[in-house]
Amino acid sequence: MLNYDLTQRGDTPLYRYLYSCIRKDIETGALAADTRLPSKRRLADALDISVNTVMTAYDLLVAEGFVYTAEKKGYYVSRLNYQAPKKKARPPKAAEPEERAWFMDFRAGHAPLDLFPTSLWAKCMREAISAADSLYTTVSWKGLAALRNAIAAELANHRGMTDVSPEQIVIGAGTEYLYGRLLEILGPGITIAGADTGASKFAQIAANHGDHWCYIPVDEKNMRADLISELPVDAVHLSPANLFPYGRSMPIDRRIAFFEWANATPGRWIIEDNYDAEFCFGPAVWRSMFSEDAHEKVIYLNTFSKTMVPTLRISFMVLPEALLKRYEETVSFYTCTVSSFEQYALALFIERGYYERHLLRLLHHYRKLRAAILDEIQQHTVLSQIITVENSDAGTHFLMTARTALTEAEIRARAESRSLRFHFFHPVYPNARPGEVRFIINFAAIDESRMHEVFARLGAVFDG
Repeated sequence: MLNYDLTQRGDTPLYRYLYSCIRKDIETGALAADTRLPSKRRLADALDISVNTVMTAYDLLVAEGFVYTAEKKGYYVSRLNYQAPKKKARPPKAAEPEERAWFMDFRAGHAPLDLFPTSLWAKCMREAISAADSLYTTVSWKGLAALRNAIAAELANHRGMTDVSPEQIVIGAGTEYLYGRLLEILGPGITIAGADTGASKFAQIAANHGDHWCYIPVDEKNMRADLISELPVDAVHLSPANLFPYGRSMPIDRRIAFFEWANATPGRWIIEDNYDAEFCFGPAVWRSMFSEDAHEKVIYLNTFSKTMVPTLRISFMVLPEALLKRYEETVSFYTCTVSSFEQYALALFIERGYYERHLLRLLHHYRKLRAAILDEIQQHTVLSQIITVENSDAGTHFLMTARTALTEAEIRARAESRSLRFHFFHPVYPNARPGEVRFIINFAAIDESRMHEVFARLGAVFDG
């Protein structure tokens, strides 16, 4: 007869504790294969518990395969070659914070949260939650129609893309997700060219798909088009409105050169990544290459994570008709990865003009902050002598060159000791001269009230 001390179960339900005791005896061999277990009533009487409790424990063991039944004979231990996993003795430990709290993290790419219209977004979310029952059903693989309609109107008004149909728009949870789907429809083993602005996340994703990537140098007109014809390239990844981290836009003659390359051979594509292009502080290059494409060679991508909040993982791409058909035939079995409630709320946010007003507010804030930062650097005793800031008219980044004898390791250690963090700039084809270190700061998250202290600490990194 099985004999277990049920008073040791603590808060565990009685049936589950009994199940655990029997299972443990089976795992350890204390109950041999084909051993007949006591009947439900006999075990219930022996342990002074209900028959239902025993039956529930037995049924769970049968469902998992540790016990089998024989008709009119009862329950038996299964014949198993089971090896229980080894338990590692480790004390309970709380999850560690994901990120250290920095005084200034120049890598952070989001605006201060107090600039985001939280109340308006909450209002849209409440309406989405109480919306029609259609939000509780499966959404099209392209995304919610209401959001695709709103994005199409936004592109027509602000990117010159007046001929875009909502049916050409595919919504996904982040640009990285859309990169993956795009690579699948472009086909295996392709070669993509990208601007040499350092290691690219898109290049890493392409490598994971078995595709090839080549980096092409840049000049004052963005990525060089004269070099691409010499390479066996199937697609080119461009940022014509804002080349990170230089902040350079692409003039029309360079755009034409890339169009000529794409049009010269069937199967060539231009991937236009418009990330961070909403923030232009000089003469605005507002028309996208997609809007100037005469032969449907351009794939357009953008995201709301930079203009809204980073946790809102909503990105989209606009496909030419040929690729849209290929997408539908090959990878449309992927369901849309964005919550329908967030999609509907964003559609409302755009349709009611909240998004446009939010962008204008951010642009005003960034223009003012950008000027104040440049002035702060110019006024700083140390930084003004050793720092050169790349002249840029777009984006929320500065590419800086420091003339210093310090190594990157020394600079990083000094910065971290002052609770500062930033990216060093490492293009594939190095272009820094001896005695120069190049680094990137994203000024979007700088609190203007702390700006003097931020650059005082940055100056102290290079002082002495």
